[in-house]
Amino acid sequence: MSFRSDRVRIIGSVKRKEGVSKEEFENFWINEHPKLFNSLEVVKRNILKYEQAHANEVVSKALTDSGLTVAPFDAMSIFEAPTFEALMEVFTNDEYKKTVGAESLKYFERGQMFAANFVTIVDN
Repeated sequence: MSFRSDRVRIIGSVKRKEGVSKEEFENFWINEHPKLFNSLEVVKRNILKYEQAHANEVVSKALTDSGLTVAPFDAMSIFEAPTFEALMEVFTNDEYKKTVGAESLKYFERGQMFAANFVTIVDN
């Protein structure tokens, strides 16, 4: 096995701001954020794939009850691009910061980012 050479990922984990309900957060994250994000030329030029993962409270509780540690986030975003430079072009872009970045911070705290080369182990 080896790392994929055709794409890389940055994964962002976020926690909603205090005072923002789960419903408000999910409405923004599922409906509004993608529209803002996908409207940018820098995104159209650089992003190959964008996925979201939303915390499942029932399963998270079961994991905690079984003794496992659950990450304290409400959602994750997985961004794929051909290179890390392409991803950085998106996240450092002034238009991105003024629109997507500024609007996002109304709903969640500044997140944690994880840059990754990846290997697919199972893909059924």
